[in-house]
Amino acid sequence: MRPMRNTRTDDLLESDAAQETRERLDPSPLLGTWLNTDGRARGIIKIAFRMTGDSFKAHALGACEPSPCDWGEVDAALFADTAASLEGTNFSAFYDFGFMDAHLQGYIRQGVLVVATFNRFKDGSRRSNYFTKEFFYRLETAS
Repeated sequence: MRPMRNTRTDDLLESDAAQETRERLDPSPLLGTWLNTDGRARGIIKIAFRMTGDSFKAHALGACEPSPCDWGEVDAALFADTAASLEGTNFSAFYDFGFMDAHLQGYIRQGVLVVATFNRFKDGSRRSNYFTKEFFYRLETAS
């Protein structure tokens, strides 16, 4: 039996040689600062992406009173739309706040960054785990 090399047709490249010569994903579509399109957002109000050496980083700020909560900067995973693409238009990041985990997944569609957040409480507070989906516009690109 031959080992699996793909789970769907989109996972295939034109040749094994092409796979060996793949370049690193271009993060530029995501780099910079993004603001929530809803000025009254109660979730993430701002998220920024940058490269530090070979590491792709995400830095989120949450809607807190009287000032935003700085979630800090974490390593994030960069993804393309297909196995053949070199454009990093999707990401995943994980925050561990101790009392709660927040798993962010996002993608760019028509110039808008869509971020889905899966929040899981682990402090015994009996609060329900919940999901949010928010939309962001680019404030600035990274230099």
